[in-house]
Amino acid sequence: MLTLAILASSASADYDQFFKEFKDAYKEMGSSLSSKPPARVATISNFVYEKDLATFTFKEGKMYLLREIDGRPTTAIFLGEGHARMTIPNHTERKSLEYVSAKSEVDEAFEVAFVNFSDDFDLKLEEQFQFEEGTLNWKDFNKSQQGEFFFKPVVMHTYDNYFQLLRSHFERADDGFFYIDFGRYVFSFDPNRPEETIVAYEHEGGDQEATEGAVLQRKENNVYEDYALSNVPYPTTILHRNANFNMAGLDGKNISLADVTLTLQINDDSLRFVSIFLNHNLKLDSAEYNDQKCHFWRRGSFTFGGIILPEYRYKGDTIDVRLFYHGKDYDTPLPFVEDPTPAQQTLTLDVPRGFDYAMPAVEVMESPVGKGDRFVSQPAEPYRIFQFQPYAAGYDTLETVSEVGITLSFLKAGHIDKAHYKDFVPDETYRPAVTDAFNYLTGRLGVPTGTFEIFIYPEGNKSLPGLMCVPQVLQLVDGTGSIHMVAANAAARQWFGALMRPKTDREFWLLDAVPDYMSLMFISQALEPGIFFGELGVRRNHIYNVISNDEDRPLAGGRRVWTADRAAKGSWLIHMLRFMMHDLETGSDRTFFRFLNELKILTNSRLFSNEDIIRTAEKYYGESLDWFAHQWIYGRNIPEFRVDWKVDERSDGHYVVADVVASKVGNEFKAPVVVRVNSEGGQSVLERVMIEGNEDSLELGPYDFEPEGIIFNEFWSVLSKDKVNKK
Repeated sequence: MLTLAILASSASADYDQFFKEFKDAYKEMGSSLSSKPPARVATISNFVYEKDLATFTFKEGKMYLLREIDGRPTTAIFLGEGHARMTIPNHTERKSLEYVSAKSEVDEAFEVAFVNFSDDFDLKLEEQFQFEEGTLNWKDFNKSQQGEFFFKPVVMHTYDNYFQLLRSHFERADDGFFYIDFGRYVFSFDPNRPEETIVAYEHEGGDQEATEGAVLQRKENNVYEDYALSNVPYPTTILHRNANFNMAGLDGKNISLADVTLTLQINDDSLRFVSIFLNHNLKLDSAEYNDQKCHFWRRGSFTFGGIILPEYRYKGDTIDVRLFYHGKDYDTPLPFVEDPTPAQQTLTLDVPRGFDYAMPAVEVMESPVGKGDRFVSQPAEPYRIFQFQPYAAGYDTLETVSEVGITLSFLKAGHIDKAHYKDFVPDETYRPAVTDAFNYLTGRLGVPTGTFEIFIYPEGNKSLPGLMCVPQVLQLVDGTGSIHMVAANAAARQWFGALMRPKTDREFWLLDAVPDYMSLMFISQALEPGIFFGELGVRRNHIYNVISNDEDRPLAGGRRVWTADRAAKGSWLIHMLRFMMHDLETGSDRTFFRFLNELKILTNSRLFSNEDIIRTAEKYYGESLDWFAHQWIYGRNIPEFRVDWKVDERSDGHYVVADVVASKVGNEFKAPVVVRVNSEGGQSVLERVMIEGNEDSLELGPYDFEPEGIIFNEFWSVLSKDKVNKK
């Protein structure tokens, strides 16, 4: 027993020493370069360094090596003549890079390069050139400080660059961390990110961070096809969250103590540094591993944090990491990792008496901790995100039973009324709009999974299955969907929301698109079709503005695409699929709703990719939709159609003949466009035609009436700009 105690004590001392070395190294990474720091210096020429998809040629100049840790430099500054070349092997990421830099590849000369690394960059240099002891003078540092500016960790960064470099440093290998800033470009390779290679660009002068353009897995993984982008090797996956919260504060929103155990599966071959993410307003106090305190690193109010385990764990292992934190004003109260796979969870809230919390699958009992209540939620379904909505005493609950027998519990507070808010939506408008939206969707999508009662929270936040957040203080504007649209969007997240299981964030567009489009379909019925097309036009104009500023990105760019852009373009994508499945003879959307129902089952029952979405749509469209995905999920820009048409009279009837030019898109573009042909006498015929390439022609007919006019792109069946002229 004594021997075991000595071994345990020795292991603990080694672990503490390792963390001390890590902290010292982190401090060194942040040391100033403005006070003539020591450096090794060499004049170099024709040095070629290849890193993943990038080739850097340092033709002639001076190279400084600085910030030594364990006898190896981690920073380099080059002054002279150099060149960078990068060819992006994936269509989507070429398009994404076009957004940030106006170019789909990199072919740039540079005079200054700032490098941070923990790979073999220094060894390759020292094989060819003789370095001598020296210093970095102020003039040379001043030339290179922009690179220092972008590398230094700031809260906008998803990761802490110092931490990422050092975790690679302590596992130093030839394929370790490499970051280079040259001109307005930044290239980085980080072996500890799910997608290791990033080409970024200073999109606008004065940016606080470089904007990520192309984001890819390492070159040897051969991820060249667009669909393959969803096969990301995440280092860890959350299997379960067991969370215990002590709540306090006058509003019941203050987490005085959170005690959360994450059960993680290790997916990397070996792992000692574990990336976690926690809302920046929540302060991480301590962490445990195997019931023992373990070291962690989190800079200021970063969302990113790193747990440093006392030992390596290996692929297939399952570990428990216990986190203690506190804070308030959160958006997401639970920790998460890069992998968005939903997890089972148990959430227990101990709260002062007089507060209530709306959340899915909740059970209320007396708290054994002090005087108060305990709220326990343990949903049967795994959640990607989980939220609870606190509200103080004084709320009444008004119940309405939906058409399928589900109780809708409206939480009503005395302080939310016309006397306090000029934009208050009266109950006689608010409750019917919410109930009608829910009934509309259940009539088409069936009963939500695992739902027996739904709380309607009137102050707005996240909507989850069992919880709909619909603000009752809302500015109503004539001619818009207003409360009806907001209610339907929240209701749609009962089916298309936190239970959905995207493989990566490249599928996140669907999470915003379907609820948004379902809200548009609801207002078409609840109000009038004109408002539907008005709101669809608002989204189209938003997309036009994004394109006019050259800021459109492929939907498969994931979180790099602004939420408003994802929702607008994604909603239009769903609209186009609808009218590709729409029965032009009967006006029925039955096939489209069959598609949505299968999509609902698919996205809530297993991990789904963008390819899965397309393959499901193909079942109801009847043909391959790879071209559609290439254009609308993995591509950018929209077509501008110019249509010149005339009527030909022939022996068998009248024909509409048209020349169609599609600009702003490639020659591979294609689109099924709905055309309405009208007669002077009021007759009308709908046709669906496939427009292909930049120049095409169409011939419609024969008709037993003389066409008087056509509506090209009826129902706005394709997201486009249209100019139609009769010859």
